[in-house]
Amino acid sequence: MYSFSFCPNSFCSLHMEAPLSPWFSKDGFHRTKAFGVVPRFICHACGKTFSTQTFALDYYAKKVVDYHDLLGRHRGSMSLRGIGRAMGLNCATVQNRLDRLARQSLALHAELRSRAAQREDVCIDGFVSFDVSQFFPSEIAIAITAESRFVLDLAQATRRRSGTMTTSQKRRAAALYPRVSFERAAVERSFRDLLGSLEAERPPEPRHPLVLITDEKKEYERALVRSSLWRNQDGEHRVAQVRVSSRLPRTFSNPLFASNYLDREIRKDQANHHRESTCFSRNVANGMSRLALYLVDHNYRKRYLIKAPPEDRRVHGEIAGIDRRLIERSLRRLFTARAFLSRIRLPPTLERIWRKDFVTPLKGKPERLPAYAFG
Repeated sequence: MYSFSFCPNSFCSLHMEAPLSPWFSKDGFHRTKAFGVVPRFICHACGKTFSTQTFALDYYAKKVVDYHDLLGRHRGSMSLRGIGRAMGLNCATVQNRLDRLARQSLALHAELRSRAAQREDVCIDGFVSFDVSQFFPSEIAIAITAESRFVLDLAQATRRRSGTMTTSQKRRAAALYPRVSFERAAVERSFRDLLGSLEAERPPEPRHPLVLITDEKKEYERALVRSSLWRNQDGEHRVAQVRVSSRLPRTFSNPLFASNYLDREIRKDQANHHRESTCFSRNVANGMSRLALYLVDHNYRKRYLIKAPPEDRRVHGEIAGIDRRLIERSLRRLFTARAFLSRIRLPPTLERIWRKDFVTPLKGKPERLPAYAFG
C-alpha cells in the first residue's frame, strides 16, 4: 500500500497538502535499469502522473550511488576526480549527486535554522578562494554564531585580483578583465544580502541587540549604514557592529574566533579551497553548492568539540538550541525523501545557491539547472 502526503505537481491544489481521503490511483508501471519496476500513479485533482521515484532523492538518475559514502569522501578533503576514481564514477556524475545532496541540505537548513537561539552574537567574515584562475578571487561572506559556531548563511562575490602583481601578471589581467563583466560593489552587496537574512530571522529585540562582529572592511561598514536593519533602529531595537583588526592573533580570545575557526576547517576539509593546490573550483555555482553541503554537514553532523569525552556527541546545531530529536529526524530524510523547492521557504541567499544562479568568469551566463531541481 503506497501513501503520499502531497501531489508532486507544483501547480496542483494538493501540492502543499493532500487530504486523508484517496486522491490518487494506480496508473501502471515502468521498467528501469537502475531501479527495476517502478509503480506509477495519477492524481485525481490535476490529472498528472507520478511514480515512487518522483519522491526519491535519485529521481531521474540513471545510476545508483551510495550517498553516505559520497558525503563522507566529500567532507574528507577528496577532490571531485579523486571521489570519481574511488567510487567508479565520472566527474559529472559526482557533481550531479553532490548537487542533489546540497539541495537536500539547503532544505534541511531552511527548516531548522529558525529554531536556533536568537540571542547569540553573529560573526561575519569573508572566506577568500578563487574560481577558474587566481585572477578571479571569490570572496564568500559567511555568517556564523559566535559561541555555538552554527553557520547561518553565506553569500558570494567575484572581484578583481588585488595586491602586487608582476609585469607578466598585469599583462595577463589586462587581457582577461575586458572579457568579464564584474559586478559593482560585489563585496558590499554580499554583506548586504546577509544583513537581509538576519533582519528577517534574527531581528534585534528589547534588551537584546543584534551584535555583528566583523573585520575592518569599509565595504561592510557602508553596507550596514545603508541597510534597513540599521536605519530602522529605535530605542529598544539596536544593532551594534564590533570591528576587529585582521592583524590580531587568531586565538580563542579573538572576537572573530568562530569565523577564523571555520576558515581553517574549510581550508582543511575542502580540496578545492586548499592553498597552493592544483585543485580549485572551475565553476562558481558548483563550488558554492559543494560549500553549502559542507557547511550544513558541519552544522548538523559534526561534533561541536572533537576533543570532548566520547559520550558528548552534541553537534553545532544542538549547541545553538535546536532539539536533538528534530535534527536526527531531519537527517534521516536527507538521504531519502526528495526536497521540493516549491514546498520550502529559502532566504534569497540560499535560494540562489539552490538555483545555481552564479556566473562563472569567462563563461558569460549562469549554469543550466535540470527541470526536476525546480520541483
